[in-house]
Amino acid sequence: HQNFSAGNNENSVEAHIGISGEANLDFLNIPLTIPEMTLPYTMLTTPQVKDFSLWEKTGLKDFLKTTKQSFDLSVKAQYKKNKDKHIIPVPFYAKDFHVLSTPNDIFIPAMGNITYDFSFKSGIITLNTNVGLYNQSDIVAHFLTSSSAVTDALQYKLEGTSSLTRKRGLKLATALSLSNKFVEGNHDSTISWTKKNMEASVTTSAKVQIPILRMNFKQELNGNTKSKPTVSSFVELMYDLNSPELHSTATGIINHKLNLESLTSYFSVESSTKGDIKGSVLSREYSGTIASEASTYLNSKSTRSSVKLQGASKVDGIWN
Repeated sequence: HQNFSAGNNENSVEAHIGISGEANLDFLNIPLTIPEMTLPYTMLTTPQVKDFSLWEKTGLKDFLKTTKQSFDLSVKAQYKKNKDKHIIPVPFYAKDFHVLSTPNDIFIPAMGNITYDFSFKSGIITLNTNVGLYNQSDIVAHFLTSSSAVTDALQYKLEGTSSLTRKRGLKLATALSLSNKFVEGNHDSTISWTKKNMEASVTTSAKVQIPILRMNFKQELNGNTKSKPTVSSFVELMYDLNSPELHSTATGIINHKLNLESLTSYFSVESSTKGDIKGSVLSREYSGTIASEASTYLNSKSTRSSVKLQGASKVDGIWN
């Protein structure tokens, strides 16, 4: 079944599409019997297959749950018109270009609100998506998509918001989040501009959790031009790997820091990296560490820099 509608009036423009259907998969329950066969031009013979059920033996029963399947799809888009208008005067010019009159103005409607909704439902999975762009005191964009399913791996939620503020300069803020059985993540960023300063900050975090691996990631970035242009960055990764099938384990952490300063008179950058790992391969334990530091300072009269590197590693019975 399918339906479609669209409309346009003084308040909004919108369109909607709907589709739904049903399917009967009882035929998959009919047992199949395939006799023994000899492949042409060969001496190979395939064994007999008797009373083989596609529904039972291929996993469809566990995945689809029932032979009565249905789905429902809906899509809706809407634009709500804004009553406000931007006025552009159109002067009328005659000959040495004197303005004689302004008989007409051009009226351009201000941006309105746009929304989009999508949904899909079946016996296996349900998907929903909502997107909106809103012109209010601030310009705001928002989206949300999620699913529910018979298996946890297919369930997720992803949401994001971005806003543009136009008071006392410009400020753009964005936030994202993702949640799933195996993956989680968040992202936040802010960028602001004024006549005297620009400032930015970004934060990202992620978590991965699967049977053999657990991992955490974190990233921070900050910068501004208040007294002098500065940028600082921090990245960290933690992991834990455990694979009984490969008789291997590994745990460790890595982090990196960066600081940068700059003026017309000088330039400075500092960087450091640290990491360590510990684990085993085929029941033989190993470990290692590394640390690195570097800095540079530059001005019109001189330059100085330094580098430091340390490392250690060990494998039981082989290396130290």
